[in-house]
Amino acid sequence: MTTLVGIAFAIGYIGDAFHGSQVQPEVRTVQKDLQFALRKAKFAGPNPIFKLASRTDAGVNARMNIGFCKIPKNAWLSMKEAGFCRAINDNLSDAIILAAEETSLDFNPRFALRRTYKYRLESMRPFVNDYDEIKVIQAMKLFEGTHDFTGFSRPEDRNPVRTIEWCKPWKIDGRLVGFEVAARSFLWNQIRRIAWTLANVAQGNCTLSEISESLAKGQKPPSYGLGSARWLTLWEITYDNLSIEQKIPELFESITKPPNNLDERKYELWCEITQLEQKKLMIESWIDYI
Repeated sequence: MTTLVGIAFAIGYIGDAFHGSQVQPEVRTVQKDLQFALRKAKFAGPNPIFKLASRTDAGVNARMNIGFCKIPKNAWLSMKEAGFCRAINDNLSDAIILAAEETSLDFNPRFALRRTYKYRLESMRPFVNDYDEIKVIQAMKLFEGTHDFTGFSRPEDRNPVRTIEWCKPWKIDGRLVGFEVAARSFLWNQIRRIAWTLANVAQGNCTLSEISESLAKGQKPPSYGLGSARWLTLWEITYDNLSIEQKIPELFESITKPPNNLDERKYELWCEITQLEQKKLMIESWIDYI
């Protein structure tokens, strides 16, 4: 009988290349590509089974998602981490296995201590013009703690109460780029709806008291909407029994500041340019891992 070992691995991917992370009929997804790459690598068998820690929508980037699979122990001992990553990466594009480590056979990547995301607010239209940065940061703090996020998520049959560990400014060289938010788990579209609300605060269309009231009552705020997926990045997933996140390269340490007071056409062109820049920076961070 073949002895198996559990392998946790970190995968990064470029969001606009996929129709989300989960398998869907007739479209390209992260899970489909990963299943193909594992099958080609052969050590996981003809029908490889694996799990991903976090589901991401179409367009959402991942600096680091976590996967888990079981493979024969002798295969792992012979190829170790470098061979495991290389065998899968040889059959992946727009995605990369960045690290891997042995873990228990009953490990479930869904049971993480924390998921951390970053959202690039400065690429949203209201942030291209002058805005009240202090008020936007104050609005971020309102989302921290335990709340009923019914008004900040896509309706679904799940408990809408979530605990946000932090929702804080994401800054580069003192410039407010966006926000970083962390929790054990999130609701569908929760972060993108928070981003939309913060954009409306910047625009003067939503007040701090309206956000507080929406969270207290579990109701939609007056500025109910959805931020673009292309500015959202799954940043990090933390476990108490893995060290894998320590091996992941940094990302977006220097990104171009948007010009001030762009008209609508120039703004759309700048968004296309900066989206390409994000993709370039992600690929550059992968070079040493190929």
